[in-house]
Amino acid sequence: MMKDSTQYNRNSDIPDPEYFFKQFEEEERKTIERVWDVSEAIHEDEVLPTDEEVEQALSAVHRRIDDKHFFIGQWKWFAAAALVLIVFGAGLFLIPQTERAPYGETAKVVLSDGTEVELNSGSEVQYNLLYGWTNRNLQLKGEAFFDVQQGDQPFIVYANKSAVEVTGTQFNIRAWGEASSGETEVTVTEGSVRFYPSEYPGRSVILTQDQQSRWSVNIEQPTAPKTAQADRILAWRDRKLAFDQQPLSVIFKELERRFDVDIEFKDLNMANDTLSAFYATPEGAESIIKDICRVKGLRYAETANGYRIFK
Repeated sequence: MMKDSTQYNRNSDIPDPEYFFKQFEEEERKTIERVWDVSEAIHEDEVLPTDEEVEQALSAVHRRIDDKHFFIGQWKWFAAAALVLIVFGAGLFLIPQTERAPYGETAKVVLSDGTEVELNSGSEVQYNLLYGWTNRNLQLKGEAFFDVQQGDQPFIVYANKSAVEVTGTQFNIRAWGEASSGETEVTVTEGSVRFYPSEYPGRSVILTQDQQSRWSVNIEQPTAPKTAQADRILAWRDRKLAFDQQPLSVIFKELERRFDVDIEFKDLNMANDTLSAFYATPEGAESIIKDICRVKGLRYAETANGYRIFK
């Protein structure tokens, strides 16, 4: 690697900003310098650059990353260092980008690498501005189906203190936060994934097509892979409802998210009672609540915002 003082700081391996700026066209350079100037003065109460300015700067760097000749054999290293200079220096690296599906709706997100994420009602994913360039990491709260594009970097989803790692495949993760055990359920429909507690990567299991595994904070390792009923597990993608021996407390939370209603259920003695059911064309929350109450010997009443369920 060259060590000319016009290109590098002699006291470190960080490229000199002035040398870096000169590699861009005038308009691109102005935007990048604006972001960098603010990053140096961030503790002096300067106004942060706009999201548009940051995106422009990162896009300009990304274009240079694609030009292998520009970096003269060191393009990967230089690209990573440049991105850190621009984004981490401004503290923007740590600002998560969030995509949500509101209650009563689902949402589809296409990430910068072409990966598609379908979010179930009340779910969200977060990732940082360098997704697709220096990492492909996401944080999931709720449930989502992933169609991951192949890439040089592993695609990792963190959820409920667990991690799912792949390179290119299709799978579903269910990781709602209401369960005290923090259970995560992974179902693979194509390819394979590695599933493990995020703090203990060595305690992993490999899942392949039509296999499922679960992990929660009270067990050391994800359960051994078993054959999954993918059509029932993925029923939510077609706006169907499927419950497989789910506790009533979990089912009612699912109905809250799906139909955007409040359901008051405080009978702790029955909260863990389980139920299996399938609705190909669910008509609404009340019809399902009525069915559940009939089967479980419960009653319900309509409230201002939803329903109250009692014995």
